[in-house]
Amino acid sequence: MNKLSFLFIILVLFSSNSCKKKNLSYQIKGIIYDSTFNMPMAGAQIIIKATSTTNQAGTTLATLTTDASGNYTYELKREKYQSITISVSKDNYFSDGTTVTLEDLSLDKDNAFNFDLYAKSWVKLHFTSDGTKIIKYFKQSGKNGCTECCPTGEIQIQYVTDESVYCINNGNTIYQIYYDVLGTTNNGTLQVNTVPFDTTELLINY
Repeated sequence: MNKLSFLFIILVLFSSNSCKKKNLSYQIKGIIYDSTFNMPMAGAQIIIKATSTTNQAGTTLATLTTDASGNYTYELKREKYQSITISVSKDNYFSDGTTVTLEDLSLDKDNAFNFDLYAKSWVKLHFTSDGTKIIKYFKQSGKNGCTECCPTGEIQIQYVTDESVYCINNGNTIYQIYYDVLGTTNNGTLQVNTVPFDTTELLINY
């Protein structure tokens, strides 16, 4: 083997090893967006956890904070993980997140995980009457599917003069109910736009 051929083989092997070393980690990045105020979210907390065959409870790999433009980045070392969980939170906002397997991640390009967070707000459903009527109502528009959310089915209130129900909602969005006072023609829809981080009253006087 001449010197030129030997040198070529060495260069090929070096290049191959360099590529392998370069691809020993996953690049995870994303943007957290404040959907209530239509702007990137600075100061959101990102927690990245990993599970493995020997640790199903998960190990916290990193706790990150988004920059002024809502960006976060993390270099995940290639280990024998089963899945990665990304959790996003900020005070007075609804949290979000996702879980992916390592098969869902790419070693050759960035893995982007973007999230939209909504500010918490509340609606005070304020029922006032003469204490002789029954009213039923249900939510037509408002936040669903969260542990703090009010139920979506029909609710009945009997013979009250003054009663309030508090329901959580996404800030700057509509909360709407349909109501029907039994035995009367008094029925219809009522709605309010809930204020972020605050409580907005919806009066139902029947």
